[in-house]
Amino acid sequence: MRIQLVRRSAAAVAGVALAVGAIGVAGALQAGATPDTTRITAAGAGSVAAAPTISIKSDHTTAKAWTKVSLTGKTAGLARNTTVQVQRLESGKWVNFPATTKVTSASTYSVWVKSGRVGVNKFRVVAGKAASAAVSVTITK
Repeated sequence: MRIQLVRRSAAAVAGVALAVGAIGVAGALQAGATPDTTRITAAGAGSVAAAPTISIKSDHTTAKAWTKVSLTGKTAGLARNTTVQVQRLESGKWVNFPATTKVTSASTYSVWVKSGRVGVNKFRVVAGKAASAAVSVTITK
């Protein structure tokens, strides 16, 4: 008895899904849309989630070696307490820098770095799948 109920429920759900898909295609074709512009997704219309984003700002563009440089920014689409990792561009590759922080309840973060590498240092932050643009800080002796 229970197996029949499960099978009937699954069949009903499948039937409704097919009917909804057919209505979507029929409506699109009635509106003169071509098959290339008609998209039917399992998630439904209007439910595309925005990709998480993160910004970055530095309080210094130039700093002496081993001076604290503050990096701050805002996030969107990232949960509170998500780890924010600072990275530095080294030989064309982004490498984790020994500085992390957490996203606040106001969707912001603040972290500082110290660098002894004289010259232009490019920093960015990553959190989850989001990566900020790079900021340049020129380190002097």
